[in-house]
Amino acid sequence: MYTGFIAAVVLLSFGGESDAHTLKVVEDVTLERGSTNFNYLKYLIVGLHPNYPKKRSLLKFEDVPSRCGVVKHATMYLYYQYSHKASFQTDAQAPFITRTIQAHRVLKSWKETEATSTKRDYTEYWGTQWLGLDDIDAESSSTGGQTTIHYGQQKGFVGIDVTSAVNEWKAGEDNYGLVIWATNENIPGRDTRFASKSESDPTKHPFIEVKCDHP
Repeated sequence: MYTGFIAAVVLLSFGGESDAHTLKVVEDVTLERGSTNFNYLKYLIVGLHPNYPKKRSLLKFEDVPSRCGVVKHATMYLYYQYSHKASFQTDAQAPFITRTIQAHRVLKSWKETEATSTKRDYTEYWGTQWLGLDDIDAESSSTGGQTTIHYGQQKGFVGIDVTSAVNEWKAGEDNYGLVIWATNENIPGRDTRFASKSESDPTKHPFIEVKCDHP
């Protein structure tokens, strides 16, 4: 369904000669509290909701297939669900704010059933809570792409360019996935929610579409 649509877009964008591959999400989790793993959530959440800790989210995808000779372009697609306000709060207490979402390549291993904002798994800690974007937990530079969620945003897929990360994995760097965050994550307002792989509808799960050239 959605993969065919996106593949068609990619083919049109690159002149009809593209070879597209879809990398399915294999692990994902929202990071919020240091004491709680939120792997069960059907959402991947970013941003700061009033009276709650801020949130970032982790995603790991399938490896790039060996038959992909050269990665020309890669886009991560996330299904935007909505921007959340707690039911007991007013619009003034938890206003909608525009959030720009970026992705960074993760540099350390983690487990979706164990990771929290402070720990990669039951025994190992992140260098900094929520992953430092510091070339220790995750690359300091983003993948180069971003998406912005505006007021009135409709449900559906949004894309983030992740070509640099996919090229690194193809070149042999460990595939520990990506961390997504809101660039204004320290400003309280409604948090932004995308479908995780725990969403019951698999057509809404995250994925990466890769355009390859073959030798």
